[in-house]
Amino acid sequence: MIRIGYVIDTWVWVEYYYGEISRVREYVENSDNDLFTSVITLTEMKKFLYQREECPAVVENIVREIGVRSLIVPVSETIAILAGELKKDGFKGGIADTLILAMAREGNHTIITGDPHFRNLPDVVFIEQS
Repeated sequence: MIRIGYVIDTWVWVEYYYGEISRVREYVENSDNDLFTSVITLTEMKKFLYQREECPAVVENIVREIGVRSLIVPVSETIAILAGELKKDGFKGGIADTLILAMAREGNHTIITGDPHFRNLPDVVFIEQS
């Protein structure tokens, strides 16, 4: 199966803006693959940024930049139904992670992440945490 692009998970965006950028730069800035981000990731990012007490301008700039760097993919009926199947089949992540996985699989993409819920999945590039 040929993978079409990379789904950039929330973990990668947090690492890119607030962690060790060198660990994820190649996927965000230097990739020859198309980049996709679930609309769910925008929710998770806003939550993360507000928990850090970032000012609204910083929050909006980061969310806007994510949309410039990657295509934001909405949750379609197909993705929602596939997410339900993934939960039924035992995926241990929360609803947000399940929807992100469903989006990646529906689009035949590879997820880039360091989130332990995705470890050992065949369609994931897992970045080890330091």
